[in-house]
Amino acid sequence: MSNVIVVVGAGSMGQAIARRVSAGKRVLLASLRQESAEAAAVIMRDAGFEVSTAAADVSKRRSRARSRAKGDGAW
Repeated sequence: MSNVIVVVGAGSMGQAIARRVSAGKRVLLASLRQESAEAAAVIMRDAGFEVSTAAADVSKRRSRARSRAKGDGAW
């Protein structure tokens, strides 16, 4: 089992945090809009990170559960 970092919020702050703590780990970028997560993932992949994405609204329990399941099966 490998280490996975989950970052909620794929904006510039989320990307900065992911870059700082994710060296050698897999990253699951979650954002309210899938398009935002995908755009951030392109940048992170270009920088050499292994990234998966998910649309998630952390204020909703069902959305958090779907994101967690995606993270479990992403790799």
